[in-house]
Amino acid sequence: MRTIPGVGEHTAPVFLAAVANWTGVVPEAKQSSDVKGKGLRMTKARPVMMKRALYQAGDIARQYDPQLAHLYHREMVPHGKTHLQAVGAVMSHLGARILTVLRENRPYELRDTQGKAISKDEARKLILSEYKVPEEIRRQRRRRNSKKPVSSKVKEINSEGRFGSPRTSEAAIAPQS
Repeated sequence: MRTIPGVGEHTAPVFLAAVANWTGVVPEAKQSSDVKGKGLRMTKARPVMMKRALYQAGDIARQYDPQLAHLYHREMVPHGKTHLQAVGAVMSHLGARILTVLRENRPYELRDTQGKAISKDEARKLILSEYKVPEEIRRQRRRRNSKKPVSSKVKEINSEGRFGSPRTSEAAIAPQS
């Protein structure tokens, strides 16, 4: 599986564990002190770790795999997506490729957009020449988080008798230690 660009020594075990969790082949853990539960059902853990690993692997893989770079470029430039949205599309494709590599038990092959097998050097040159997203477009697609200062969130007591705006709870605007 580590033949896939972006999947390395840290993310490969995460994908294997997540696939095992999703298929339900990992037993649920239950223990107290030194006593462990036995005969427990199989678990299907939340895929939070899988999403993080897929994001990291997808963001790297798009820099080395021409097909994924093409997908990322298409989402960013003509379709007007943000970086996160474009990487989300790459993540989806990469997940399917990881499952294929696992199912067929064969190494991953880099291919150009026409499906021809190419070397790592050829792939990198193709990506840099054809699928580099211009910096101007990256700047346009960045989302600015326009958080207002906490003091501007505080309003008079509203019509419901609550402090702050209807969306802001008092706890949300309280000073944090």
